[in-house]
Amino acid sequence: MFSQDKNYIGAGLFNIGFGGVVAGVGAVINKKPNQKTGKQFLKGFGQGALGGYLLFESKRMIGRFAKTGNYAYVWPSKLVNSAGASIIENAAANNGFLEKWNLNFGFARFEMRTKDSLNFQCKILPFALGGVIYGFANGKFAVNETLKTGNFIFKSNNLYEKTGTFGRTAVNTIIYKKNNAFYSNELVIGHELIHVLQYEQSFGINTYLDKPFIKLENNKKWLKKYQTIFYTEFNFLLDTAIYSLNSNYNTNLYEKEAVFYTE
Repeated sequence: MFSQDKNYIGAGLFNIGFGGVVAGVGAVINKKPNQKTGKQFLKGFGQGALGGYLLFESKRMIGRFAKTGNYAYVWPSKLVNSAGASIIENAAANNGFLEKWNLNFGFARFEMRTKDSLNFQCKILPFALGGVIYGFANGKFAVNETLKTGNFIFKSNNLYEKTGTFGRTAVNTIIYKKNNAFYSNELVIGHELIHVLQYEQSFGINTYLDKPFIKLENNKKWLKKYQTIFYTEFNFLLDTAIYSLNSNYNTNLYEKEAVFYTE
């Protein structure tokens, strides 16, 4: 199951632990008054660990895409990652195990609730919307790659001159320099897709603010209206802050993980 040239067991345990901790902490934060802290943490951790395993498998699929150039791996990876992230979110929010499913496409977040009856909703991701706008301002829209990956992708002839890199991720929008002399297009896109998965995997952290926002909504009608239209990715701010703590590309955790799966 695992190749011997990479420590996939360690990578898998890292993602399982990540999902477990995010979900376990969230389950405690969002527990009901009559629920016990330890029991809720263990329940959340167990469900989050399952979600974390799916995150790991989604990244392995992107690794196969980066090495083979076969786009057939990409959409399945996106769906598996969304399933894993949804499981973590449900556990962190103290929801039922399969109560809510989420799928992101660019700046649109599609939500499906299964409790009582099926309910569908689409919300705008404001930071992701900013990323798409950045893409249009700095590159040429790549329609084929966008449809084949489920992520907004743009081509730029002078990306390396501007940033010193062959690929860049703006929230969940990808910009890359096509046909560079060092790396295949698929490897560059694959590397950036790992960053997209990193952004989406931490959505469960947003549930930590559920209770404060519910209280605010009772007094702020504009906030309640905002919440029906937009879903703010506070996790992006946290990821950005953590990323900025280490400017060394070779030791930065986010970059090391992207390189691990794709090269």
